[in-house]
Amino acid sequence: MTDEKTPQHEESGGDDLGHGRLPLCREPWESYYILRRGILPCCHGNPIIAPITGWADAWNCPQIREIRRHLSQGRLSPYCLESLGCPIVQRVLREQKEKGKSDALPRRPAFLRFLNRLMFRIPGRAVRAVRELRARRKRSG
Repeated sequence: MTDEKTPQHEESGGDDLGHGRLPLCREPWESYYILRRGILPCCHGNPIIAPITGWADAWNCPQIREIRRHLSQGRLSPYCLESLGCPIVQRVLREQKEKGKSDALPRRPAFLRFLNRLMFRIPGRAVRAVRELRARRKRSG
């Protein structure tokens, strides 16, 4: 029988080999994606974190360090929460919803979600583009 207070590696009588301390996602430590539009910390990332010409500086830029810090603490970063296509983000949000902690990401009203789908997701893309522009202006100035 499993006791909720007892860690799993103690139940089995062995060590978990550090797997309990792994971050939610290892992508920001292992690679990044260089595309024409810019550099992303993962294949599901949005917005870009650096222009393509800044690939050398992007590896340890402040945005990447913030993402790594959140993930190493077992939490999703604000950047990750914007990447709803990511299976890890979907899993974590689903688990939080099942536990009753679904306040991690505010849900839009049903009519806005329907309207977005009806219009081929163009409104959602426009909102993300505006956010990306604001983030670029904030970084540059």
